[in-house]
Amino acid sequence: MAKKIQWLDEDCNRCGNRINSWDKRISKTLCYQYPCCEACIAAEYDVEIDALRSRMEHYFGMRPCLGI
Repeated sequence: MAKKIQWLDEDCNRCGNRINSWDKRISKTLCYQYPCCEACIAAEYDVEIDALRSRMEHYFGMRPCLGI
Protein backbone atom coordinates (compact mmCIF):
# COMPACT_ATOMS: atom_id res chain seq x y z
CA MET A 1 0.00 0.00 0.00
CA ALA A 2 1.47 3.34 -1.06
CA LYS A 3 1.68 6.22 1.36
CA LYS A 4 -0.13 9.39 0.39
CA ILE A 5 1.63 12.70 0.11
CA GLN A 6 0.87 15.03 2.99
CA TRP A 7 1.08 18.78 2.64
CA LEU A 8 3.04 20.21 5.53
CA ASP A 9 2.82 23.55 7.28
CA GLU A 10 6.35 24.30 6.12
CA ASP A 11 7.78 26.33 3.28
CA CYS A 12 10.68 25.75 0.91
CA ASN A 13 13.81 27.41 2.22
CA ARG A 14 14.59 28.82 -1.25
CA CYS A 15 11.39 29.80 -3.03
CA GLY A 16 8.91 29.93 -0.16
CA ASN A 17 6.38 27.52 -1.70
CA ARG A 18 4.62 25.08 0.58
CA ILE A 19 6.34 21.68 0.76
CA ASN A 20 4.96 18.18 1.10
CA SER A 21 6.20 14.98 2.72
CA TRP A 22 7.96 13.89 -0.51
CA ASP A 23 9.94 17.16 -0.65
CA LYS A 24 10.91 16.74 2.99
CA ARG A 25 12.01 13.13 2.44
CA ILE A 26 14.22 14.14 -0.49
CA SER A 27 15.67 17.03 1.53
CA LYS A 28 16.59 14.71 4.41
CA THR A 29 18.10 12.14 2.05
CA LEU A 30 20.32 14.78 0.46
CA CYS A 31 21.29 16.18 3.90
CA TYR A 32 19.73 19.61 3.49
CA GLN A 33 19.75 21.51 6.77
CA TYR A 34 16.41 23.10 5.87
CA PRO A 35 13.82 21.45 3.60
CA CYS A 36 13.48 22.57 -0.02
CA CYS A 37 10.89 21.72 -2.64
CA GLU A 38 11.53 19.20 -5.39
CA ALA A 39 11.78 21.96 -8.02
CA CYS A 40 14.50 23.88 -6.15
CA ILE A 41 16.48 20.70 -5.49
CA ALA A 42 16.27 19.73 -9.17
CA ALA A 43 17.44 23.23 -10.16
CA GLU A 44 20.40 23.04 -7.77
CA TYR A 45 21.51 19.72 -9.25
CA ASP A 46 20.77 20.98 -12.79
CA VAL A 47 18.40 18.11 -13.61
CA GLU A 48 14.79 17.95 -14.71
CA ILE A 49 12.24 17.26 -11.97
CA ASP A 50 11.31 13.96 -13.66
CA ALA A 51 14.96 12.84 -13.61
CA LEU A 52 15.30 13.69 -9.91
CA ARG A 53 12.02 11.94 -9.14
CA SER A 54 13.11 8.86 -11.07
CA ARG A 55 16.40 8.68 -9.17
CA MET A 56 14.63 9.11 -5.82
CA GLU A 57 12.06 6.45 -6.79
CA HIS A 58 14.93 4.05 -7.42
CA TYR A 59 16.68 5.00 -4.15
CA PHE A 60 13.56 4.73 -1.96
CA GLY A 61 12.01 1.83 -3.83
CA MET A 62 8.72 3.74 -3.99
CA ARG A 63 7.01 6.36 -6.11
CA PRO A 64 5.55 9.66 -4.98
CA CYS A 65 1.83 10.20 -5.25
CA LEU A 66 0.80 10.91 -8.85
CA GLY A 67 -1.01 14.01 -7.62
CA ILE A 68 2.20 16.02 -7.21
